This record gives sequence, structure tokens and C-alpha cells, in this order.
Amino acid sequence: MKRLLALALTLLLLLPAIPAGAIEDCHRVEVTKRDTTQENKSIIRRWKVDTVLDSVDEELGVIADEYVERLGPTLQKAKNNTSQNSRLDVVTRYSRTGLTWMSFLVQARVTYHRDLIGQEIQSRTFDMTTGERIWLTDIFDAESEGWAILEQAVREQAAAYWPEMEPDQAALEEMCTQMAISEMDFTLHGMSLVLHIPAEKLYPGKTTLMEITVMYPEIRPYMTERAQVETDNLAYYKTCALTFDDGPSRTNTSLTLNALTEAGARATFFVLGNRIGEYDDLVQREHDEGHAVASHNWNHNNVSKSKASTLRAMVAKCDNALIDAIGLPTRYNRVPYGLYNQMIDAKTGWPLIQWSVDTYDWRGLPTSTVLKRVKNNISDGDIILCHDIKDNTPKSAKAIADYLAEEGYMLLTIDELFAKDGVELKGDKVYYRCVDGDTSIKKEK
Repeated sequence: MKRLLALALTLLLLLPAIPAGAIEDCHRVEVTKRDTTQENKSIIRRWKVDTVLDSVDEELGVIADEYVERLGPTLQKAKNNTSQNSRLDVVTRYSRTGLTWMSFLVQARVTYHRDLIGQEIQSRTFDMTTGERIWLTDIFDAESEGWAILEQAVREQAAAYWPEMEPDQAALEEMCTQMAISEMDFTLHGMSLVLHIPAEKLYPGKTTLMEITVMYPEIRPYMTERAQVETDNLAYYKTCALTFDDGPSRTNTSLTLNALTEAGARATFFVLGNRIGEYDDLVQREHDEGHAVASHNWNHNNVSKSKASTLRAMVAKCDNALIDAIGLPTRYNRVPYGLYNQMIDAKTGWPLIQWSVDTYDWRGLPTSTVLKRVKNNISDGDIILCHDIKDNTPKSAKAIADYLAEEGYMLLTIDELFAKDGVELKGDKVYYRCVDGDTSIKKEK
């Protein structure tokens, strides 16, 4: 049956391309998870994806099972399943691009007492109508200028992690050849190609999964014709960004991340600086799972009551906390309560991200009401405001992501949303949305 469906989808692709409505059948994925408690009380959580193709499911399953069989027996004894836990999480993340391609990242994370002590990854990209594996050499011809762009991105972005440290230069040189880059783990997303590099390869002792991100507008001209078609997402989809404020929260942020994994969605988390230290494992998880992480000031105070000098000093404080957690400072900020005027007057230098659709989930509204607000107000280029500390938000996040996919939207990170239109985020400037380069405030219905 799956083969017949794949054949039908292939025939449909011979028709002239038109903007997509509901998510393509070949992009549909069901995600389940199973927990196993070992004799020493350590826990193995194995996530499973069920796609339209048995061959894809089998290949991804073999990778995940190997991680479970090899790493499961190495888990240390746990004292409990909370702060003194010991666990292995084997997750298969997925993303889509174009009308037929999908990327998958099988990620094995070993944690002990909530600290990440190691992780391994393997990526795959497939044509979901045929099961053909897509390699970077299918995206760029041997003589393409795209390879030079990827090399430059690896050099610059790898060095941007842990600003006070230098990456292993010999290791960096080895991975910057065209051959080495062509063999890197990569995934394709709504508006970006991401190379995945375990930080320990360049920064011994670090466990972060480094992301080298190149936006499609920069590299599409150098792609093969086939790859250009499969990354021309603005021709097929509307776009928007799902964002979360006020976290992290031990339970609800974790559940929100799980919900986004199930939906195959990436989001942007605006984290409070004074919560990063206690929940640095969750901030690292946000980053390592492909979401954008940004600042929501140091605390949730009303900035109109703060001195300009205090606000300027806060920038380094927030940046240092994020660097400790994920290796990178913030690229932009969302001010608590949206009170950006004081931040601009203080010249903090951060691009200031507002929103154009408020779900009001912070009021504790049920998912049905939150989703109704999205349905009534969403339009192309919007930024949706949610709060990952609220009890109903995990369920609402999944409902929002699923609804938007069925309505022909592709969820982007904040970085992707503005990059699609070539908008460069500038310090002390306010951004509400991005549609055809328009970043102005939008009146809600």
C-alpha cells in the first residue's frame, strides 16, 4: 500500500507546481515513544517515527536500536528519576522541505543527574516518494560555489561558539575540505541547511551539538536544479514563527519540547537569564534539538523602572549565562511586556523581537481557546507568542503546529523568518513580523 501511495505522489509531482494547502501525504509522520526502566533504575526513552515509507522507517530504526543496544548498558545507576537521574534518550527528529524531501536526525543523548555527558547523531535525508537517500553531493555539484560558502560558514560559526576559547585548529582544518563537508551530518529545514557537528570534535570537554546554519537565499543559486525545486518553500507554503517566553520551566518546557518533536516543528525560545543557571540542561536541550534560543532579559521586571546603565550591563550578564549553557550569546531579545522603548533609549544593542499573534496562553486558557485565537488571527509572516512555563502550553503547542501544517504553513525560527526576505536584524530596532520584508506592527482581528 505504501508503495502505491508513493507512486501516486510521484505522478502528482509531474503536474505544474502550485502553492501547497494541507501537508503533503509523503511528509506525514507519526511519532511515538516508549520508556524502559533498567535494573539500576536508569531509563531509556526510545522515540519511533512512522513515515509513508517502510524502507525509511527501517533504516532509521536500525540506527536508533544500535544506540539503545550499545549505550543502554553503559548507563550509571540512578537514585531517582528527577535530579539524580540516569537516562538515555534516543530521539528521531524530522523536518520537511519542498514537496517530497524530508530530513531526519537520530540523536542519542546520555544524561546523568540531568547533566549531558555525551551525545551521538546520525542524519538522513530522503526523497519520500521513492526512498532515495539525498546526499550533499545531490544538492551541490562538484564545481558548485556552494561548497565554498559551506566551508566559510563552518569556519566562522564554529569559531563563534565559546568566544573565550579557540577551537582545535587542526581538527577545524580537517573538516573544512570539500570531501569532509560532503560527509557531514546535515538536515534541511524550512529556510535553512544545517550542518551538525558535535562540539567535542573542536572543543574537548564540551557536549553541545553545534549547528552550522546557512540560509537558503544565500545558497540556492548554487544548488542543483533538483535541490532548488525542493528548497523553494516560499513557492509552496506560507510561513510563520512559533515563539515561547518566560522559561525554562522544569516540567512544562520539557513537555513543550516533546510536543515540538512530535510535530516536527522548530521554535524560538526567549529565556530569562536568571533561570538559565538552574535549568541549563533544558536550555542546552532547546539548542541541541534545533530550536533558536534568545534572551528575554535577565528577569521579568518592568524595564521602565530600570536605569539605562542597568539595562546595558544586563546584556553581558545574559550573554554570559547563555554561553555557559550552549556556547553562544544571544542574537536578539524580547523585552518582558513588550516594553521596548526603554531598551532602545538605553542603547542595549539588541534587535528587539515583538509578536503579531498573541495566544494569551499565559492566562491559562484551554487549548481550544488558544487554537481559536491562532485560527482567527494568523496570516503569512506572523510571529506567534506563547509561554512554555504554563501548564496548557505543551498541548497547545502541538495543536498549533499541527493546525498550521494542515493550513499550508511552514514553521520557521526567528532567524529563518527574517532571512527568507533578506531582512538583517539590527540593534535597537523593533520587529513584529516579516512578510515580503514588512516587519511593522499588525492589527489583530
